[in-house]
Amino acid sequence: MAGSLEAAGVLHAFTTRGGGVSAAPFETLNLGRGAGDDPAAVRENRARALAAVGRDISDQVEVSQVHGREVAVVTAAHRGQKIQGADGLTSRDPAAVLAMHSADCAPVLMVDPVKRAVAAVHAGWRGTAVGAAAAAIRAMGEAFGSRPEDLVAAIGPAIGPCCYEVGVEVVEALAPWPWHAAVLRPSSKGRWLLDLWEANRCQIEAAGVPPWAIATAGLCTACHPVLFFSHRRSGRTGRMAALIAAPDRRDSLPPAE
Repeated sequence: MAGSLEAAGVLHAFTTRGGGVSAAPFETLNLGRGAGDDPAAVRENRARALAAVGRDISDQVEVSQVHGREVAVVTAAHRGQKIQGADGLTSRDPAAVLAMHSADCAPVLMVDPVKRAVAAVHAGWRGTAVGAAAAAIRAMGEAFGSRPEDLVAAIGPAIGPCCYEVGVEVVEALAPWPWHAAVLRPSSKGRWLLDLWEANRCQIEAAGVPPWAIATAGLCTACHPVLFFSHRRSGRTGRMAALIAAPDRRDSLPPAE
C-alpha cells in the first residue's frame, strides 16, 4: 500500500498482526505496550518490526495518543522516548523513526519531498473531529516551511465504513466540518456508519494537499482478523504500527507525482 509514499522514496511501513511472538489474544506481532501483553514479547515484536525496515528499536519515537491534535517536533535526541500529550509527530531528522500504534483508529503518514520532512498521526474519530491530520500539516509548515501542495499522504488500515457504527456524539463532533455529511450514513436505531478513511482524506485535501497525492489503504481492520488487530471486533487485543522516517540527506528524492 501507500504507493504515493513509495514514489516519494521514504522509509515507511504499516504493520500487520503476523510475524511476532505474543500469545493470544495478542498473537502475534502486538506492538502496543499498553494492551496488557507481556512487555518482553512487545519489545521483541518492536525489535522485529524495526529490523524489517532496516532500523533499530532504539530509533523509535512514539506518543501517548490522547485522541487530540497536539503535534511534537522530533529530533534524534528523542529516540527511544514516548512523548506525552500528543497524537502527532513530525521530523526531518533521519535518525528518528516516528511510530503510531492503532487497532481501528486511522494511522496517517505524510512526507514533504521538498523539505525532506515527515509526519505520523493517530486519528480516531476524536482526533479526526479536532483536526489531528490538519494540525500535522500546519506543524510541518511552522517547523520546516512545508507547503501543503508539496505533501504526499497515506491513510493506513483502519476500521472501515462497513463496520464503524457510531452514536450521536460522533455526529455532533464532526458536524462543524463541511464534509461531515459525506462520511456518515444512517445505520440502525438512530446510529450511523462513519467512513474514517474518507473523513481524513477530506480533511487532508481541505488543508491543501492535492487529491492525487493522498493514498488510502481501504483495508478494514475489523473485517480482516487474520491480518489486523481490531479493538471493535475483539475487545482485548494488540496494536499495529505505522512507521516513517525522514530521508537521509544523501538520498535523492524523486518529485512527488
